[in-house]
Amino acid sequence: MSGQRNGPHDDEKLHLAIRQEMSASPSNMPGMLRLWSSPPPHQEIRLKEVVAIIRPERWSQTKLRIQRLRLHAFTQQRVLGRGRERGLRYLPRRGAAGGTGMRYLPKRMISWVVEDRQVEPLIHAILEVNRTGQLGDGKIFVLPIEQAMRIRTEDRGCDALRPEGVLEVVVGKSCQPAAAQEIAYA
Repeated sequence: MSGQRNGPHDDEKLHLAIRQEMSASPSNMPGMLRLWSSPPPHQEIRLKEVVAIIRPERWSQTKLRIQRLRLHAFTQQRVLGRGRERGLRYLPRRGAAGGTGMRYLPKRMISWVVEDRQVEPLIHAILEVNRTGQLGDGKIFVLPIEQAMRIRTEDRGCDALRPEGVLEVVVGKSCQPAAAQEIAYA
């Protein structure tokens, strides 16, 4: 009978196959869906805030590039500021007492709260779009987040950042370690 198992050896093979499937890249498994789930209690995921101050004309390109990383949640605002160059200075006109210029430059400040392992890809994407090699390209700051809470439901930590009750088709690397995922096949 081919449908019968032959003992504990077959159970080990099954467990090994499941572990290999869970650790395989999701892009190699068509039809795989990820259900958001919490990490195991012993595994704590750290959150970081990435703040970027960039040129305002680079904001649209930056937003599109970051969305390809599937990071859609952010806060942005228009700001004025200056770096060590203390604004822009223009040469004085003939006969004028001094140069003219702007003390503060318009910039765009964007903030993302992400899991620790998403920080490096995010920084790389910001640099990719915004680096011109000239003064005024901007700055990136990475800050630790002590705690996050969704006000409406009082979800804490990573659960406060994730959408509720949403199935998401996985493209590329998985969001959680394989042990913390619930997997279903379409």
